[in-house]
Amino acid sequence: MKNIVFFCFFLIIFGCGITPFASPIITGVIMWKEGEAQKYYNEQPKTIYRATKMALKGLNLTLNSDKVYQNGHLLMAGDQDKFKIFVREVKPSITEVKIRVNFMGDKPYAELLYKSIDV
Repeated sequence: MKNIVFFCFFLIIFGCGITPFASPIITGVIMWKEGEAQKYYNEQPKTIYRATKMALKGLNLTLNSDKVYQNGHLLMAGDQDKFKIFVREVKPSITEVKIRVNFMGDKPYAELLYKSIDV
């Protein structure tokens, strides 16, 4: 009985501490770090890149620049609100999409773009 209680206590204390570090691997979780959003997709980078461009077009955001940058694509979009989007392959068939809106970041606006990419 003591072992079960100790195991449950250990799992609750240390499991909760590990969860934030394990969550970026799961598709559908948006991580925030210093005003920049990160999300991982279980797709090829070209597929997510095309979906991102279509999402920008669907939200009527102008694409200002599209560059190949450090093994990925750097997209700059928007007129009043500036979007900086970086799409890159992390591992085979795992793609990371980073979004920063304006200088400080805008969480609801970035989540709207992620939802548009998901569709």
